[in-house]
Amino acid sequence: MRSLRSVLLAALGAGFIVVSAAAARADDPLVKQGVAPDKASAALLQKVVQQIVAGRTVSPLEDNALATWEGVRKQAQDLTPGTARALEDFVSLSESRAETERQAGREMVAFDLRAFADMAQELLQRSSMHAAAQDTQPAAAAATASITTAPLADNVPAPRIEPAAAPVKVPTGDTMFALATPKPPAPLRAPPMQDQTAAQLTSRGDAMLAIKDISAARKLYEQAANLGNAAAAKGLARTYDPDYIRKLGVIGMRPDVTMAVSWYDRAAALGDRESAQRMQQLDAMAGTELPGKDAR
Repeated sequence: MRSLRSVLLAALGAGFIVVSAAAARADDPLVKQGVAPDKASAALLQKVVQQIVAGRTVSPLEDNALATWEGVRKQAQDLTPGTARALEDFVSLSESRAETERQAGREMVAFDLRAFADMAQELLQRSSMHAAAQDTQPAAAAATASITTAPLADNVPAPRIEPAAAPVKVPTGDTMFALATPKPPAPLRAPPMQDQTAAQLTSRGDAMLAIKDISAARKLYEQAANLGNAAAAKGLARTYDPDYIRKLGVIGMRPDVTMAVSWYDRAAALGDRESAQRMQQLDAMAGTELPGKDAR
């Protein structure tokens, strides 16, 4: 009786997940419009789920979910309604499957499914923001075109144009040129979902680095660094750093000082002070100078 009761409870739970996902999809505008998922995108996304569940999230090299995801990202560059519908279905499937895997004790699989669901959400969010920006451009252009300027009287002085910043004199031989240096724009704050996805990718990269899977760690770190994560950029730099590779004890892995300096520079630009110091040390070892290094 107990086993039968357990089976019934599990079936009810699975049914609840399916009904909840169906109800959520029913409220989706793309579902209401009758938009069918793009077949190519849906096939790639289904393959991603299969690879994650099979434990092939970042390895082997030619058959892993991260490599397949690159194809998904290319498909989403010009996001059609069909591709958007496929991504939304993928999010629903991944989240429900993640809960199933978590209940089965497969925490790492559940973690990976949620991480890829977040990345899909990020693609959808980025596309919607881009579409909104494009929609506002024609309206702004029309508003600008409708403005008519009255002729100026002869006694009205020309408007004074203020420079963006104080002129800076730059010596070039025997002459001096005054250059106006524009004020740098304020750094854009990444959305919370993007921060969370980057943190998850960085944590996954740390796990791969711990088992000395450098290739997988680099892919994860690079994904997170491109989302603006300083720790990921520093982690990626370390996979090329000769001292760190020596401490890690990886056999056959050649260091690359140029790549290490480049990613340390990226991490320093994102606010990591330790990376700025290490970048200067490697730069001194190589006997080269990096532009902008002294400013930091």
